[in-house]
Amino acid sequence: MTTQRHQTALTKWLAACALAVGIVMLIRIFCIESYHISTDSMEETLHKGDYILVNKIPGKSKPVRGKVVLFTSPLSRDSLEAPLFISRCIGMPGDTILVSMDGYTINGQKIPRSPRSLSSYFITLSAKDIFLETLKKLGIPLRDFRQENFGCMLSLTAFEEYQMREELPDVINRHFIGEQMQEYMLIVPQKGQAYPLDAASLTACKEIIMQETGGKASFRDGKLYLDGRETNFLYFQQDYYWVLSDNANEAVDSRHLGFIPADHIVGNAWFCWYSPDKRRIFKPVH
Repeated sequence: MTTQRHQTALTKWLAACALAVGIVMLIRIFCIESYHISTDSMEETLHKGDYILVNKIPGKSKPVRGKVVLFTSPLSRDSLEAPLFISRCIGMPGDTILVSMDGYTINGQKIPRSPRSLSSYFITLSAKDIFLETLKKLGIPLRDFRQENFGCMLSLTAFEEYQMREELPDVINRHFIGEQMQEYMLIVPQKGQAYPLDAASLTACKEIIMQETGGKASFRDGKLYLDGRETNFLYFQQDYYWVLSDNANEAVDSRHLGFIPADHIVGNAWFCWYSPDKRRIFKPVH
């Protein structure tokens, strides 16, 4: 009788453990998952070594403009073991986006760069000493610093650039040059909406067009051909997003991967539950 009671108690204990493990697995798969930040792509918002919780709850995990999202690579070569990336959602389905050095213009509305986004800057040799002294005075860290033939390069946040330019005299500011980039405009594909195709949009959409057409599309001279016929419009079967990382120098985002399909979005970054910097623990991700 005692042995039977022990076996019954053991069976109940094992069943309780299995249920607990099952609940944890279901929560992890469908609701919340921890993610380790292994790159500098989102500094200063997230730091390498941070651990964050990602909200995967159905209906609550859809990307929101300006929020940080976790997603998998949409490239066909990454389909077997698609790597995870984390970036900020800039473009929603149907948006028209102009990307420039000053930030983003979305549907005609100017969205300035995040004050925590990192960019590269060049300082000529003649201004180097004063620049570094001012950097130290303001308590700004020396990031990605490297000496070159005619000056030096380093990374600053948008807010740090503002601080430096306010502190430096005009004669030095002229030797403090931001990295230049080419402006470009994009329309983010939206499910069921006719999407106009030109040479620029075909470059951005080539990968997802091949996936949506089952590899039946062909591209020649900046034009799309389906079943041998040229087409100027395409109806996409799902929504897409355009994502950019805060640290452009260290990131893999839509500039490399193109538009991110809705079914590749894992979830929204929620908050940092552990960081080597204790001040960042339990801080929400913005």
